[in-house]
Amino acid sequence: MKREIDSVIGDAATSGWDWFDQADKSIRDRLDVRQRLAGEEGAAIARAWAEFAATPGGEKALAALHKATLGRTVFFVNLGLDPMSMAVFGAFREGQNALAHEIFRQIAMGRKEEIGPRDTV
Repeated sequence: MKREIDSVIGDAATSGWDWFDQADKSIRDRLDVRQRLAGEEGAAIARAWAEFAATPGGEKALAALHKATLGRTVFFVNLGLDPMSMAVFGAFREGQNALAHEIFRQIAMGRKEEIGPRDTV
């Protein structure tokens, strides 16, 4: 059994996308429909975020979100906290930043703006 799985993984890794074309046509058709619907749903969600951002309330809420997440330091030195506590706090803050970044990325997609890589500095 392990050899069969290794073979499947190896074949997928070495043959590129052609490996997926071996699937039954009915399965490929269902996947194509799902991907198209997911793309349409994703575009609708991005447009909804962009519409929200264009409202006065949305603009105010997003400014507060930015100030509380992306506009703050992730790691800082706080005397008295042990390194593990600081690492946990940093991971928590990075999670907040990742969510805020995704919201702003969705807004940019909804506005059909070019989306660059996330600044990690």
